Amino acid sequence: MKRRKLISSILFISIFIGATINIHAETQLEHKPEGGEELSTIKNEYYGSYDKIIVDKISDDADYKSIQGAVDGAPDGSTIYVKEGTYSEVVHIYKKINLIGENKENTLINPMSKKNSYAIKISVTGVKLSGFSISNDGPGLYTTGIKITASQTTIGNCNIFDTPIGIAVWSSGNTISNCTFWGCEDEGIAFLGSSSSECRNNLVIYSEFYDNCDGIELQYSSDNVISHCRFYNNTHAGIDVIGSSNNNNIISNCDLYDNEVFGIYLSKSSENQITQCMVSNNQIMMSSSKNNTIDSCELESIYLRDTTLNIENCENLEESKIKTINSIYEIYNEENIHATISEKIENVKEIYYSKFSLIFAILNEIKSRIFSYLGY
Repeated sequence: MKRRKLISSILFISIFIGATINIHAETQLEHKPEGGEELSTIKNEYYGSYDKIIVDKISDDADYKSIQGAVDGAPDGSTIYVKEGTYSEVVHIYKKINLIGENKENTLINPMSKKNSYAIKISVTGVKLSGFSISNDGPGLYTTGIKITASQTTIGNCNIFDTPIGIAVWSSGNTISNCTFWGCEDEGIAFLGSSSSECRNNLVIYSEFYDNCDGIELQYSSDNVISHCRFYNNTHAGIDVIGSSNNNNIISNCDLYDNEVFGIYLSKSSENQITQCMVSNNQIMMSSSKNNTIDSCELESIYLRDTTLNIENCENLEESKIKTINSIYEIYNEENIHATISEKIENVKEIYYSKFSLIFAILNEIKSRIFSYLGY
């Protein structure tokens, strides 16, 4: 949020001057496990007969005293078990290993990284990480808990908190499950594709996002699934889709409520599906988008700007709560009765300037350009 406030100040001055998850998450979100899993359970049910390496800062019998030392010494295919404690080290995972914390509430990775750097970087395909609390006390507006640059990474059963960006994803085919994100001043998760390299086929499931700026943000990210997640009390949006080419994403079975500006914001995107979601005490906003679908959702209001939208089986939505600027939407119900409203014009100030949404939209565009320029 600090970055948003800084850019907001600059902006105002300028204006006035002129795959399948392996950590089996098969229950509903409200039944997600509390606390960390016991090492013995993980060892027997998940990781099989890999080489096993123990990290413990205290015990003389441990194989290593630091996580990075264990990574450096581990052969590919190993499982590294990290005993409870606080590990104030930056970790780079460059081998295909499994990194398991003893208990996510008491196994903390919290370094003071370099400016705009990471606490954990994953740069090789097929890493599995679970059972940690992860933060980063390093300086910078883009400082990150976990940076993922390789595909097929699995992050499960973790707390990620009090860092500008919880997880920054630059790759495809990753899974994030049963994680909780709070206190992230920018995003809990940021999918950071580019015009030349999109983030695709990522899955976020059974996770919770609160007291962040945005819960999840997508930039140049298509064919992703966000399912059975909860987003609330975020200072901007639950899910924020900015930049361009964010297409064919699915948001399903999610609860989005009491976020300060938007439940879901979609910009310059098409063929996305929002299905079986509950959006309460905040709205869905779509700008310069086409052929998106909202299906079987409970929601209170929709704002559309230069957008086409299909609304299906949302029986509790009153048509008076659909506000548009130069947009077309179609409404369908189970009896296949539909109505088409074309080029319906509403008061621009009422729709687009409410709760500073125009300012946030401009800031989102600036942020997208900054990310792309820095190659962060």
